[in-house]
Amino acid sequence: MKKLLALFLVLGLLVTAAFAYEDVVKVNVSGTGYFNAYLDEEGIDLEGGISDLSVSISPSSGSVTAPATITAEFSIDVLGTDASLSKIAVTTDLFDLTYYNSDIYGDGYVFYYVGDRALEFTPKLGLEGISLTAYFADIVSETDLTNATNDTNNYFDDAVALKLGVTNLDLLDATLFGAFYDTDTNNATSAYGYAAHLNLTGKDILENLVVDLAYAYEATSMYLVEAQYSKSFEMEPVTLTVSPYFVYSEGAPTYYDDDSVDGDGWTAPWGSKLVKVGLKAEAGVTDEVTFSAELTPTYDLDANSFSLPVTLALAYDSDMAEANVSASWDDAVASATNVTIDANLTVTAVENLTVKAAAQYKVATNELGYNVDTSYVYGPLTTGFFFGTLFDSNSDGTADINDYFTWYLYLKASVAF
Repeated sequence: MKKLLALFLVLGLLVTAAFAYEDVVKVNVSGTGYFNAYLDEEGIDLEGGISDLSVSISPSSGSVTAPATITAEFSIDVLGTDASLSKIAVTTDLFDLTYYNSDIYGDGYVFYYVGDRALEFTPKLGLEGISLTAYFADIVSETDLTNATNDTNNYFDDAVALKLGVTNLDLLDATLFGAFYDTDTNNATSAYGYAAHLNLTGKDILENLVVDLAYAYEATSMYLVEAQYSKSFEMEPVTLTVSPYFVYSEGAPTYYDDDSVDGDGWTAPWGSKLVKVGLKAEAGVTDEVTFSAELTPTYDLDANSFSLPVTLALAYDSDMAEANVSASWDDAVASATNVTIDANLTVTAVENLTVKAAAQYKVATNELGYNVDTSYVYGPLTTGFFFGTLFDSNSDGTADINDYFTWYLYLKASVAF
């Protein structure tokens, strides 16, 4: 990968240099500088650095016929004196090529955040509604590139993939993703797999229909079928939304989404066999107050069990304040006392001064958590005071309540350049 990166940089520089004689080369630098200071019961903590630092080199005018731009992005921890390269990209009229100094996202179902370093190549086909992207990820770092024998190196320790997007169909947008990859991290063994994922997203009369089909082979076959749909019905003053959902899968490929990086709570539904129907009713009580009730009857085909998650919520929204109160049951039938009550409030009564408050109470375990955050914004500076308990979010969207109280004063500064 080091040789590949060197070749990649040389090619990019040559492409840019080829046009430098005709146009003056322009260098653009952008990013965000930040500084954070916290004072709590343990003392003072300082943070500072530059995020999203981007340095790009390109011709300064559009007179050249095939301009190229090279962009490098860095992350710098000023106080920790650490700097790291995030990515380098070359953009031309014919293609885009990006080197990532990290793992790469390709597809959330079969190939997700793979490798230590990766390349992404997107040719500009000039075909309306059709896109193509190729990926290469380095999964295992070879120990001895000068002695390529079976006892020191495996012939192929990487992952390659193609993504084809089609958006010029009448009723559907389609994305087909296919990958061939090494399934282990041992540089002296061979264990390969391949996988494909087809996503169909409806439009026009099929709007809100999404179908995902995935297949992978890694010594054994694995597959997934997932379909979901949503339809809203207006019955003044109530809006009823019906959302049927079905998934059936066997196995799980090596590099599917395990939520290890993005932390958004979503995971590919490998290992699931269930059917459910979301029923949500929303009603505007007044112009500022909305009430909603959501029931999701769920049948687990694998466990042969039925559950009924329920959420009741009341929301208030005005120019000065927002407030939400909700009560949710994981299963209103089997565990009616397992209720979680959430409440949050945001008030901006004075310009630039905001008060946020949140509380959570779990009835079954008699756990109570709460916190208040008061902040004031003055130009690039934000100062504030936080006190209370913390809520830890889980990958399934639930939260755990920490049983300790904390407080801290903070001063934050952020400037984009």
